[in-house]
Amino acid sequence: MEKVIEKSKEKESIISPFEEIKGMNLPGSVNILLSAANAAQHAGALSVRDSVLVASAGEFLSNYVNNNTSNQ
Repeated sequence: MEKVIEKSKEKESIISPFEEIKGMNLPGSVNILLSAANAAQHAGALSVRDSVLVASAGEFLSNYVNNNTSNQ
């Protein structure tokens, strides 16, 4: 018995990364860096030392962003 799976006919709009970065701000850029570091860690591209350094830097930047953007 074959199952028929209907694909959604809705088209996802694709935004160029060059257009997307035009609206970049400090919190958004920190999130992008942390996401990239997380992906590298899951892929096994970071050593334990690098993972600790990236996590510490991410925590530092997150705290900096949170403390400096909440006052605006």
